[in-house]
Amino acid sequence: MYRLTRFLFLAFITITYAEPSEGNEEKSFAISLASMVPLLDVEKQLIEILENYVKKLEDKVVFLKALGDEMVEENLESLKDPEGYVSNPLNSFRLIRRLQRDWINIEAYIITHKEENEYVEAMAAHHKQMPTSIDLQDAVEGIDRLQTVYDLEIDAMANGILNGKQYKYRLSSLDRYTMGVHLFDQKRYQDALFWLYSSILSYQNNSFNTVLDFHKTKIFELYAESLLELNRPKDALTAISRAAELNIFDTRLLKRKNDIEMLAKTHKLVPQEQRGGEPTDFQLGCRGNFSTIPSKLYCIYNTTTTAFLRLAPFKMEFLSLDPYIALYHDVLTDREIVTLKDLVKTNLKRATVFDKYQQKNTINHERTAKISWLPDDSSNTTLGIIQKLADMTGLNTSGWEPMQIMNYGLGGHFKEHFDFFNFSEMSDVEQGGSTIFPNIRTVVSPRKGTALVWYNLDNALNADSRTLHAACPVLAGSKWGA
Repeated sequence: MYRLTRFLFLAFITITYAEPSEGNEEKSFAISLASMVPLLDVEKQLIEILENYVKKLEDKVVFLKALGDEMVEENLESLKDPEGYVSNPLNSFRLIRRLQRDWINIEAYIITHKEENEYVEAMAAHHKQMPTSIDLQDAVEGIDRLQTVYDLEIDAMANGILNGKQYKYRLSSLDRYTMGVHLFDQKRYQDALFWLYSSILSYQNNSFNTVLDFHKTKIFELYAESLLELNRPKDALTAISRAAELNIFDTRLLKRKNDIEMLAKTHKLVPQEQRGGEPTDFQLGCRGNFSTIPSKLYCIYNTTTTAFLRLAPFKMEFLSLDPYIALYHDVLTDREIVTLKDLVKTNLKRATVFDKYQQKNTINHERTAKISWLPDDSSNTTLGIIQKLADMTGLNTSGWEPMQIMNYGLGGHFKEHFDFFNFSEMSDVEQGGSTIFPNIRTVVSPRKGTALVWYNLDNALNADSRTLHAACPVLAGSKWGA
């Protein structure tokens, strides 16, 4: 029999979140939904600290209590179904942004008062559990990836509509402004304008934005700078004028307005717009634009690969004969799924990819997930799954590599690549997360307990380029893989 390295195995299942280990835990919250669930409890504890502090500040109780109540409402709702809450990418992004930015600003507001000591001490205990600026960057990139790959209308997305489905939660004006800042820094000025305009439309004057030092002038100012980068100084003048009107005592804004006004009078360059190119096959596949014509192939009960299958045949669906791709149904049991979850719950680490130039594994934004390795002696369940591989394929599994379990986070994906290692994926996903083969225009949606098997080498043991594949970003839901 051929060795196991001749094929690739994927099993799609859903696993609920596993609690993190104590002590020095790696963060990278945004790239794994499992890592985000405990952040909801962190935020709950922060709210409780805030509420206790408010009770001791009688002269400020009305202002700070209103702030706490506003945050409590959503947090309590999220804790009814924690994984379901973070499975929505809008919620995941907002959670990361709130914990990385809003609470720091709240702390800055609190410590300006003499009653600060008790509050600051309570807050300090949670600092190690909170996201970093890198986590926020990951979250922003995740939202941008979803919007770009699935070609979502920005204002609709911000208002909770993902691929035509309306969800309860929405991005705030500050969430949208954060997206605009990120895209501006990336010199994607046209895209930044859409998010900033959406931020302007959704802005509300309230105590929350006051505490966070977030004013409409900031949005108009960055909107004006984005327009300038696109050689549109006259439109930029209109935007910066609005900012100046909102803060007439800001001399810096007035000076900037005068500079832009002078530029508008002397400007002769043609306005430019940044346009994206044609969508890639990867994007088309993820958007569902590949052919939906039913396959002319067939399904069977596989009873012949090994003797054991005569007693317990596998449900087998042929997706392609050249290259060979087959989908097996009902491969993993619920008990096996729970066991795999328990085995990795304390060891998820940020995924890496092998860099052929550096000759080592490195962090790469083309793969956003957390992983954990399971050695062959980790459990009888692991050995049982490997035996199922042998039963499905008839291959010798004596040289198999350790099983890798992974969980995708906000906008989690894996760009086009070839696999020459054993690999598996797991989950029912509400929206997105499909495995696509762009060269043969084939899409396979994740489904609980199924296994996708293909050969990535041809009969001459040469790499088969037609097996190029990718994992589409998870739009809504939780995707696990092994």
